[in-house]
Amino acid sequence: MIYIERNVNGDIQNIEFAPGPNLEEISMHDPKLKEFIEHAPNSEEIIQMVLNRLDLDMVRVIEDVIDIMIDKNLMLFTDLPDPVQNKILFKKTIRNLSNNTSILEEEELINF
Repeated sequence: MIYIERNVNGDIQNIEFAPGPNLEEISMHDPKLKEFIEHAPNSEEIIQMVLNRLDLDMVRVIEDVIDIMIDKNLMLFTDLPDPVQNKILFKKTIRNLSNNTSILEEEELINF
């Protein structure tokens, strides 16, 4: 999710990726968010920050897709190259330490 901070005129002045004081949740599809990113003085920096965050989230999505494919017998875990298997197993071990097992949270589901 993306959270925004507004100035006294109600315009977006900052974006964050976690809730906090004086922040409100905004849809990633909101045209005002796109407008803010395009016209901000540090637009390129903001674009890179957003892309980096989305890339991290996509890694979790891909891991979940791999799990689904394995659960549905569409692929075997051993079909993956050894280095990939090792990374996935290590990440699952570390992630289980924090009990954070899936990227998909109810409020993040997109309805089409």
